[in-house]
Amino acid sequence: MDVNQAPILEFSKVTKRFSAKATADKTALNELSMSLYPGMVVGLLGQNGAGKSTLMRCALGIIEPNSGSITTLGEPVHQLSSAAKAQIGYVPQQPFGYEGFSVSRSLELHRSFYPEWDRALEDTWLERFDLDPAQQVQRLSVGQRQSLALIMAMAYRPKLLILDEPVASLDPIARRKFMSDLFELALDSGSAVLFSSHITSDLERVASHLALMKSGKLVLFKEMDSVREQVKLLSLGADDEVPGDLHVLNHQGNKVLVDNFNAAKHQSIHAESLNLEQLFMELHR
Repeated sequence: MDVNQAPILEFSKVTKRFSAKATADKTALNELSMSLYPGMVVGLLGQNGAGKSTLMRCALGIIEPNSGSITTLGEPVHQLSSAAKAQIGYVPQQPFGYEGFSVSRSLELHRSFYPEWDRALEDTWLERFDLDPAQQVQRLSVGQRQSLALIMAMAYRPKLLILDEPVASLDPIARRKFMSDLFELALDSGSAVLFSSHITSDLERVASHLALMKSGKLVLFKEMDSVREQVKLLSLGADDEVPGDLHVLNHQGNKVLVDNFNAAKHQSIHAESLNLEQLFMELHR
């Protein structure tokens, strides 16, 4: 990660509301600010409806926010040049078509749009995902289609890679292989990666940063190592108060989930370390 460079993707106070006839408008994103720099692999975590997919669609210019600004590769997202668009890779939750094509023919067609396509990377990942180039796309399993979509999004080494639940349909072996390469690919290509997943072990394994969303707000955005060191579950007595320098993420009874905890500074407080799944559960108690 190189924060001395310009951010590859930057959200500044982005708000997105969706109109609803029967109820009040739903705020999907609420004053959200976040910057992704080269080499960052940001794992996006949140409940269904937290705003993750809306965030990604805004980053791609598919939907427009009500307020705030988004800059992608140094350009306003709603005015992206063809050159900038050619540096963005995207894999949605539901892989797209190419029915009627073989795997080889579909890759050939897709490849024709990207002059920076890496054939060696394509061949490596075809073998890794055990995809037969002669197989018809419509005969692939859901997991195989997702694998093909990943190759199509990554073989031209985009500077920004956005993945919406990219490995949900992959078997555990293929998923682990893919996740192990994702971080290396970002570093090698100087890319930024934003990916969502409900599989917390995948996030912990590969993400350099965690972006944790709740009800449209970004409640936590920091390096994964700092999450492990500074996000703690406190057990307080009836008369104990939370120190003012701690950021409270959730408070239920005598249990308080906090950020910015410093073990040396808060030695008298009983603090419990959490893995990512436990953190997620405590945030939504």
